[in-house]
Amino acid sequence: MTAGVDRHELRQIIAGLSEGVILVEPDQTIAYANAAALAMHGAESLDELGSTVDAYRDRFCLRYRNHITPNQYPIERVIAGERFHDVVVEVRRADKPDMDFVHSLRSLVATDRDGNPSCLALILKDVSDQFEAEERFERTFNANPAPAVITRLSDLRHVRVNLGFLEMTGHTRDAVIGRSVYEVDV
Repeated sequence: MTAGVDRHELRQIIAGLSEGVILVEPDQTIAYANAAALAMHGAESLDELGSTVDAYRDRFCLRYRNHITPNQYPIERVIAGERFHDVVVEVRRADKPDMDFVHSLRSLVATDRDGNPSCLALILKDVSDQFEAEERFERTFNANPAPAVITRLSDLRHVRVNLGFLEMTGHTRDAVIGRSVYEVDV
């Protein structure tokens, strides 16, 4: 954010959002986080979140959902001026390893009239419940001994099969997934 600019009105708007918003200065100071962003980190104050990017990195361990360790935390990518969306990360507090969250992130880089970054924001959506539900579904689907297959309606291609289906048909998973109902003889 631009030094000397009062962001009081902006903070009032952000405070009422259900999405988490973290405002970051180009000098890597975390200037503000709304209540939703704090809750999505299990924090009650900005101090608990970290007043700088380095402090944040010390307090929270992030892992991209594709299980690749991030070269840069999303907050660092915002500072670099990178625009991104739909980045999903697992967030774990270093001091409370049993407390973890899944966030879908996007960046917002607002610029001044000259095109220089003037307001950097990391926007968070807590998708923990969604991912927990998907994991429960996968466990239940895979544990079900009855043959089961899930087919995408838009193109009639198989997207999931369980062991019962594979045993019944004699097919391998690779021979079924991605194939249409017309290609796999059942």
